[in-house]
Amino acid sequence: MKTREEAFNELIESIYEVSRSTSAYESIPRKYGTEDELYMVEVHTINLIGEKNKVSPSHLAKLTNKTKGAISQMVDKLLKKGLVIKYRNPTNSREVIVELSDKGKQVYKYHKELDQLEYGKMLSRLNQFSTEDFINFMKIASVINDHVKNSTKNK
Repeated sequence: MKTREEAFNELIESIYEVSRSTSAYESIPRKYGTEDELYMVEVHTINLIGEKNKVSPSHLAKLTNKTKGAISQMVDKLLKKGLVIKYRNPTNSREVIVELSDKGKQVYKYHKELDQLEYGKMLSRLNQFSTEDFINFMKIASVINDHVKNSTKNK
């Protein structure tokens, strides 16, 4: 029988392995219903814009924990690919608004459908786990994530 500490150490190693696999997956550009090859970070930004409908780059920076400069660069990339439109807020000329173009909406919809399909495949392989198991895992992952975030802030 494993000790609590041994089981926890194995859990942490599993999380690191998932993180490495996810990072490798995200580094490969893919097509999402258009001719453009997009990186996951671009698609996730499109997803956030699509969820909010109209959003300022400042708000996107807060949502993603990224700098305004990094978000501006991402928005410019998406603008060049014709996936977003950017304009001044009619009620506050100092604020810029970003929303999806028709092509961006196509990517957003395709990504949503792909996520549903992929999540469904994963869920079907997890039949032995209860809803409570998922909730407990999310609680554990949240504590670990908070610890990692705080560790990086304090360096």
